[in-house]
Amino acid sequence: MTSIVQALHDRIIGSIDSIQPPERYKIVVLDAKTNKIVLSACKMFDIMDRNVTLVEMLESKRQAYTSLEAVYLLTPCMESVQRLMDDYPNDSPTGKYKAAHILFTAPLEDRLFDRLTKSPVSKYIKTLRELFMDFTAIESRVFSLESPSSFYTLYSPAKKMELAAEMDSIAKQSMKLAGLLQSELESYVRSNQDMAGRQQGQGTILILDRSIDITAAIVHEFTYQAMANDLLPIEDGTKYTYDIENGDGATEAVSVVIDESDQVFTDIRHAHIVETASTLTSKFNQFVAENEALRGDKDKVASLRNMKDQLANLPQFQDMKAKYSTHIHIAKECMRIFEESKINELGLVEQQLATGETVEGHLPKQVLAEMIPFLDDPDVSGMDKARLLMLYMICRGGLKNEDREELLGLARMSSDNVEAIRNLGLLGVNTERGGSAPRSKKKPFYPRKKAEDEEQPFDLSRYITKAKKIVEEHINGTLDATLYPYTTEAPVQDSADATRSLRKTAQPAWEKKRPNVKGSRLMIFIAGGVTYSEIRAMYELCHSMGRDIVIGSTHIITPRQFIFSLKDLARGPLRPIAPVIPPYQAPVHAQQQRPGPGGPRSGGPGPGGPGNNMMPPQGRGPPPQQQGQHRPMTPGNSGGPPPGGMRTIQKDASGRFVAPPSSHGPPRSPAHPQHPPPQHHAPPPEEKKKNKMFGFI
Repeated sequence: MTSIVQALHDRIIGSIDSIQPPERYKIVVLDAKTNKIVLSACKMFDIMDRNVTLVEMLESKRQAYTSLEAVYLLTPCMESVQRLMDDYPNDSPTGKYKAAHILFTAPLEDRLFDRLTKSPVSKYIKTLRELFMDFTAIESRVFSLESPSSFYTLYSPAKKMELAAEMDSIAKQSMKLAGLLQSELESYVRSNQDMAGRQQGQGTILILDRSIDITAAIVHEFTYQAMANDLLPIEDGTKYTYDIENGDGATEAVSVVIDESDQVFTDIRHAHIVETASTLTSKFNQFVAENEALRGDKDKVASLRNMKDQLANLPQFQDMKAKYSTHIHIAKECMRIFEESKINELGLVEQQLATGETVEGHLPKQVLAEMIPFLDDPDVSGMDKARLLMLYMICRGGLKNEDREELLGLARMSSDNVEAIRNLGLLGVNTERGGSAPRSKKKPFYPRKKAEDEEQPFDLSRYITKAKKIVEEHINGTLDATLYPYTTEAPVQDSADATRSLRKTAQPAWEKKRPNVKGSRLMIFIAGGVTYSEIRAMYELCHSMGRDIVIGSTHIITPRQFIFSLKDLARGPLRPIAPVIPPYQAPVHAQQQRPGPGGPRSGGPGPGGPGNNMMPPQGRGPPPQQQGQHRPMTPGNSGGPPPGGMRTIQKDASGRFVAPPSSHGPPRSPAHPQHPPPQHHAPPPEEKKKNKMFGFI
């Protein structure tokens, strides 16, 4: 299986490593967006180990190093192109750096290409490439375009004029990721003799949108990762801050990062919260058994409380101690909120509404009577009441106006939550009986017929996301082609895989061994946001079917974030969503003065100055040319270009840039039309076959 994180890591490091200036050392410059892309897949050590002496932010005031060449990894937007041009002004005898190697994460528009290649910076440019990696790697099987504003563009009537451009952008970015994964797979096959003769399966990209399953974005989820992100203030799904008591008895805040580098988290992220405690204690006992220094007279722990006490006596294992302590705290906090907010009782009603059946498999005939006490209960939060009412409206196919108003009044709903409920109609949900949205022919509470061998899940986790069902049908070859038509030739079905059950899980996901991936790759893209329950479902399908499945979206959402977005959907966000890359401001004339070769610029904070929360400067101190020992080249580094999936823009014999045809549109004109490009400057062969292995549904 090709990990998205590893594929992106290899593309970034390979691209930086392919730049080999005569001075050996180089400087890397990132803009705010590429900084997020790089940090999603790489550590700072990875970059600094490639003969990089300094990493800086494009938007910051930077010191000039005119004896070193710079590698710019940039977003192809006006702001970053203009800031790049400011580094090499026309009225200065030197630029900020000796030369520029420019790597764009996506194709550069013709107007920006012309502007860049006709500017004074063009004489400094030695490399100009498009890398096709405009996304962040969230997990090994999960990616994001980091575009929460897409939700409004896709569904808000106030953003109707922007819809076509948004859909075009999403399609292009999805294809870039598909091409990157394909090139990594082909590179792997070429380097492994035992796979060289095998027939490669044809991959498929399945594109859905958020309206396909509103329920998944609302209903409470009780697996560890999803529940923690729903109930706790975890920033970007990875950053969590909580208070602990130190040795002096004082309370201090601790911030932790929760991602796949944390093996404890990886083992339990998809476990049901009921299993999490037993899983943590089991893993901890195994950890103690494997480390003789911990054995002594200590007994095995039997509970989270017992485990917390024993962790206090392990100063020599600080890293593992911190990880276990973090997840003990998170699990206990989730259970506290679960009980205090009555989610344990509320969740049973939600599951009846979401699945259309009771725990015993019967039609839920008294669901309204079971709902009313929660709507009238002051201990149930307004957010949870809104979620419950939304589920009721979805399963009932809308409500009469007087019934809806009566329920809203009973719940004492805030105006924001009322607006969120009304805006469900913009996602195709019938909010009113007799409304304009088409009525479903499916009767409310229609029960799902269970397979005889299907394992009964937890009572609070019976809902199966629509995305999982759709992928199941695709793999089994039963997906309705009229609803999900192929845009290219349909892939050959692997009949051996199609006969296996996808829903039967004999043991928790955390206990399963690494999947034996086979068959064609399947990429799922959900425009408008993907939930943690849908992410978990794809991991489960990968394990149960042994298929290479990747899932991504415009952004990752939790139920709370989804409802916050819903309340502004009709009018659009009250405040514009701040762009990742700050708006461009022309530099003050005094700031454009450049020192002589190798001399530092005086004044001005570096990228790590006040208010900057991006990648910190690395290698600060003496100018790079004054440093002594050179960092050795990593063994095995050939210095060659990374594998396919990128375009190199070259210069003709006269030194003018010639742009190859755009991958999405008509051929570009050269920067100077009076000098047509030579015939040998054709697009690289890998660009011609980018559609060979992937089709759209």
